[in-house]
Amino acid sequence: MTIEQSLAEELNEMINEDNIPLSITEDIHEITARLQRGEMMVSDLKGMDVFIEEKIKEAMQRLQR
Repeated sequence: MTIEQSLAEELNEMINEDNIPLSITEDIHEITARLQRGEMMVSDLKGMDVFIEEKIKEAMQRLQR
């Protein structure tokens, strides 16, 4: 499994846990879909909305556990 697929799964898990604010849930869904399809790389996630970047960082930290 690639890091992008792992990140997508972790972000989806965070959505299921209600750990993603409703205001960015739709954006996170789009990001996870693109990560899973291979249309987006982790490096593409830099420079996004600060709230989205915060949740992506949190998901990456959760993966490192």
